[in-house]
Amino acid sequence: MFAEELRDQLRGVHAYALTVYRRDDIHTLDLDGFARNIAWAAERGVKIFVVAGGTGENDALTSQERLAMTERALETVGDRALLVPTLPGNLGEAVELAPRYEQLGLRVALAIPPVVRQRTPDDPEGIFRYYQSLGARSGLALMPYNTQGWSADLFVRLAEVSQIIAIKDPCFEPHNLFRAIKRLRDRFVWVGNKRHDPGVLHFRFQAGIEAFTAGFVNFAPRLELELFAAAKMQDWPRMITLQEELAPLENLRSRFDDAAMLKATMDLMGLAGGPVRPPRMDVTDAERAEIKNELERLGILQA
Repeated sequence: MFAEELRDQLRGVHAYALTVYRRDDIHTLDLDGFARNIAWAAERGVKIFVVAGGTGENDALTSQERLAMTERALETVGDRALLVPTLPGNLGEAVELAPRYEQLGLRVALAIPPVVRQRTPDDPEGIFRYYQSLGARSGLALMPYNTQGWSADLFVRLAEVSQIIAIKDPCFEPHNLFRAIKRLRDRFVWVGNKRHDPGVLHFRFQAGIEAFTAGFVNFAPRLELELFAAAKMQDWPRMITLQEELAPLENLRSRFDDAAMLKATMDLMGLAGGPVRPPRMDVTDAERAEIKNELERLGILQA
């Protein structure tokens, strides 16, 4: 249904942009800081930005805030990058946002999975019907985010929804994902998550993923883009080396809230970080010092 050109654009490093709030008022967006971060990354080669995703504190945002950031991102990078806004896992809100994103000229959105009282629906048919209903409300291509350990059978069922162009999968249940890739092949663009520790991204590319998501690309675009270039070349040893270099920083991210850790990093880089919204908690001064030491070790920040 969708042009191969759009599918090709999705095959890259998906930068999950941070949502930036004013330092003196966490209830107000700092759109200037947000735009400055995106412009900085785009100038360094980042071609895909996900706005208001999980790392962007998706669950703390209003629909108007999502739209405001999406509009500002469009003004900032225009057609230099593919912008992927987020649809929350709430059908009422999602069906209102989807056509508004489409009116802005956007072509694809990350679609957060639905829940029932904060739990995965007991019957997977409900998940299928959710995406079927959402897909019918606009011409926007959808990229469901599987945080629910979906079975290969459910992936096959979702392939019946013509508006779904890609799947983002965190690889929590990798065997399910890889079975689905084997069965569906190029029906979807397969976007995997990764942690630099244990550093198994090369295995996931060998199994069929074609892109990956990244938070570190906000402040270390060279390393993450080089990792993707190595994957395209099937240079598995180079991928292992790069992930080993980033593993200590990844371990800090695992210890701290991901958005808080990344925002502290952006502050250290002279970019726009700032506070997180509760219930997330900002890093402590001691934790910030640990992050600074790792950035200096990697040569990202000068001592």
